[in-house]
Order: sequence, then structure tokens, then C-alpha cells
Amino acid sequence: MAEFGYATDDEVPVIVAEAATQGCQVRVLLLSPDYEGIPDLDASEGSPPGTLGARIRAALARFSQMRQACSGDMQLRVYDTHPTVSVVRGDADMLVTPYLRYFIGSNSPTLGLAEESAPKMFGRYARHFDGMWNLATEWTP
Repeated sequence: MAEFGYATDDEVPVIVAEAATQGCQVRVLLLSPDYEGIPDLDASEGSPPGTLGARIRAALARFSQMRQACSGDMQLRVYDTHPTVSVVRGDADMLVTPYLRYFIGSNSPTLGLAEESAPKMFGRYARHFDGMWNLATEWTP
């Protein structure tokens, strides 16, 4: 869900396509728009009903277009459990945004982690992402 900003950024499709062409592993994992807890998330953030689901569907549509442009070199999955953190990783650098209840995502702190300077913390979030990835399902519109 936090990746809505990435999905709507006009520079991201070029960056993703370039990375995929160079052999990078591009994986995008988003909350399922069908997750039954979405109404509770909307309510806890003070958003009108349906806000989060619409944002996720819009992000999935944009990421699906990027995936098609990458000729299958980008993976897109969804998970079906309450979100706890957003992880954006590029090699040995990572942005981590924990979700704080009763705050919209943009009001949560984002932490920058480098594998070299925070190897244990970096490893924990990398394993968390991999675990969620393995539980997720491929997104098919």
C-alpha cells in the first residue's frame, strides 16, 4: 500500500525496466485489495471507506503495466494479512517504514538501513520480506 507513490511516479517504470534488463531481481509485494481487514485500516486511518482498496487496485494496475513492459522479469504478488511494515530494498540499502496504527502511512517514520552498518537489523527485515513473499500469491488481474 505504501508503494502507491512508487506506482504513480512516472520515473519508476523506466527505473524498473532498466533494472530488469540488467538482470536485477524486481519483486513487488502489496497488500491484497481483497484483504478482509481493509475497512478496519481505512477506519483507523480516518479515511473514507474504500480508500485503501482503491489505492491498492490503482497501484496493482500500474505495477502490472510495468511487469508487462519487463517481459516477465518483474514479479508482482499480494499478501492477505494485516500489514506491519513497508520494505523498499535496493541491494545493500533498504527503506523501512513501520505502520503505526491510527496514522496514515505517510505520517509514519521511514528508516534508512545499510547492510554494512546495521547487518542484524537489515537481515531481519530482509528475512521478513522473504517470509511474506513466500506466503503471498502471484497477482493476476
